Amino acid sequence: MLDYDLGLRGDESLYDYLYQRIRDDIASGELREGARLPSKRALAEHLGVSVVTVEGAYRQLVVEGYVESRPRSGYFVCDLRGSVAPALGARAGVMAGEAPRMPGRDEESRSVDFALGARGAEQDAASLWTRALRQALASESEAELFAPAPAKGTPRLREAIASHLRQTRGMVVDPENVVVGAGAQILDSCIVQLLGRERAYGVEDPGYPRLMRLYAANGVEVRHVPIDEAGVRVDALASSDVGVMHVMPSHQFPTGCVTSIGRRYELLGWAADSSAGERWIIEDDYDCEFRLAGRPVPALASVDAMGRVIYTNTFSKSLGSALRLAFMVLPDRLMERYGSELGFYSSTVSTVDQVTLARILEDGSYERHVARVRKRARDVRDRLREMVAAGAFGPGVRLEHADAGLHCVLAVPVDSHSYATDDSLDTLHEHGFSAQPIKAFTFLPQEGPRDMERLLVSYC
Repeated sequence: MLDYDLGLRGDESLYDYLYQRIRDDIASGELREGARLPSKRALAEHLGVSVVTVEGAYRQLVVEGYVESRPRSGYFVCDLRGSVAPALGARAGVMAGEAPRMPGRDEESRSVDFALGARGAEQDAASLWTRALRQALASESEAELFAPAPAKGTPRLREAIASHLRQTRGMVVDPENVVVGAGAQILDSCIVQLLGRERAYGVEDPGYPRLMRLYAANGVEVRHVPIDEAGVRVDALASSDVGVMHVMPSHQFPTGCVTSIGRRYELLGWAADSSAGERWIIEDDYDCEFRLAGRPVPALASVDAMGRVIYTNTFSKSLGSALRLAFMVLPDRLMERYGSELGFYSSTVSTVDQVTLARILEDGSYERHVARVRKRARDVRDRLREMVAAGAFGPGVRLEHADAGLHCVLAVPVDSHSYATDDSLDTLHEHGFSAQPIKAFTFLPQEGPRDMERLLVSYC
């Protein structure tokens, strides 16, 4: 039986504290691979908490890959293979992530067109930015607003981003290691200049086509590395000549899968192996704020003890693609290289925009805006679930990764008795959804017969 003193949790919720204690015991080896956890009811009675509390902690452990649920058998500790030991505590992050409730909806919202989710998010972002820009111009000094920004961004914005990462991603980041840029594409090109063009760059398959084209346009060899439900396949990566791997571990595009903790350690182990030359991982955390249930999944960079992960993120998902605002966090050795080789560049983002973004991060309005967008996405997800349950897409259709971020996957059986894929796409488009077949994002040959056709469906 697991025995934890819940009186030591401080201000943390019971659910958060229990999750963290079990997670730490698994990572440290106190709970070994294959060990069976107590039943939810037995542990709840032993600790004097509700079954819902234990259920929430177990669910988060399953999402992150520490534990697997076996039907009619219980919960078992997963194998955390990999040569890099977990770095918990401050680096792994103990986040005060919310455990969202399923939102209630009135009859008007139940019948609303799905497209309103996207339009509402865009309108909220435009209103927030317009208001913040007006306030910045009215209250900030001209000396700050119109001063040339350093190549890596204004100190104020970099400090605001570091604070934001600490609060939302559990990352302890030195503001001096933050670099601000005019969109993810600018920063990805900057990374190529830092790491060099002589090495091969790996991208996940299925994956984001524009990313592949960006690397190719920068004159580097691009390798497609297959993924499975646990994330990028490190066995395929290790047998390739890839020296830089671009991954989306918290919410892969387009499949929606979350890289398990065991696979994360394998990936870090690959990067730490210098026998084949210097290796790097680019972590693309593009919609981490929008996990719709449970805690946010910790960033890969938060368990990187060797300094091999380049963390990248963008505000395009939250504030709209018209505002080209993104950032990366460089490990110390790359930050030194950036300063000596690329520090001569002018900042690619205007100082006015940087001050405006810093303001909304500092005063909490960005966090409130993200909560509104997340609420809209949950409403859309719930309505889609209702449609699937009602058979709107035919029998055997299911949603996958519906809570991982701003898109999910609709799995349609490849069966003459079910809706054809085209029919499902038509139904989605009729209700205002943006949807595409995942095979459109696949470049490697697929092995074996497919029993399901999968469609990427956007919430916003």
